[in-house]
Amino acid sequence: MIDQLPEGKSIGWMQAPPQWIFTHTVRFVGIVRVVIQDGEGFILIKKGKALMYYFKHGRIELRGHAALDYFNSHPTIEFNLCKYTPEEFAQALKICEVEDIDAAEEGEGIKEQAAAVSQQRESVEEPVREQPPVIQRVIQQPPQVAEPAGVSEPEPEWNQVAAQVPVIPEAAIPVRPAEPEAAKPPQPVAPQPVIQKPVVPQPAVLEEPDIKVIGQIKKLNGIVAISVFNDDRNILLMGDVEIEPLLKIARTMLATITTITPHLDWGSFVHMTLQIPEGNVIIAPYHENHLCILTTRTINIGHIRRILRDLQQTGSP
Repeated sequence: MIDQLPEGKSIGWMQAPPQWIFTHTVRFVGIVRVVIQDGEGFILIKKGKALMYYFKHGRIELRGHAALDYFNSHPTIEFNLCKYTPEEFAQALKICEVEDIDAAEEGEGIKEQAAAVSQQRESVEEPVREQPPVIQRVIQQPPQVAEPAGVSEPEPEWNQVAAQVPVIPEAAIPVRPAEPEAAKPPQPVAPQPVIQKPVVPQPAVLEEPDIKVIGQIKKLNGIVAISVFNDDRNILLMGDVEIEPLLKIARTMLATITTITPHLDWGSFVHMTLQIPEGNVIIAPYHENHLCILTTRTINIGHIRRILRDLQQTGSP
């Protein structure tokens, strides 16, 4: 199956933990070719989403979660990122017999919109039904009988008594203003507790040009390993070494540089070299991060210094 897939455009080989692949491929569409010992496999990815895992070692074939579990069982794996064109990606989906999830979701959304528009048209074109006529009934009142002239009912006694009571004008009646209500003291309001959400640090991400530059430096003769790191963690590692002990030394060296630099007027920090029996450890700034380069004893240090100077001035060796 691997031989039938399109080749794609290679970005470069590198070594990193398997989880690095998923955090650094949010804008990547293509295939990640994986090599572990004598076996090889791949991960088909579309913008950070893995559509298929596959690995083959001899006659043993692993697919899906079984291949993913095998990848995750290694602290670091060697892989090559290969970008696909839309045509190559469609061909790879057909070979792997995998459905494009995003395209299927878009198709379902289009079907739902078409169904909603059709239903709206049917409701508009429905004929208006005529309302039945309302029948009103007229209730006739009985005729009023006219009273004979000259006959009137006697005026009630309570009305005669009320006529004898003198009427007092309103201006003569004193009006007492209403007493204002006593103001209530304000009630103390209990302060609401402020809930502070923990700040989750965002993972550092390297762009494709930066990965290509680091890969070119790793290919130089005498470079054993190269790492891009910050104060929190290792971001990228190329080379088969245990990087954490070296990064611990590198961070100690950077702390010393931070203490010494304010007392020097010769410019900013360029790089620092530590010689050890196996070779050299070189620390240099790289954008917002730092580089840690492990070399052999026979490497040309001047050539490495020139590369670091070009990186800091132009961004490329």
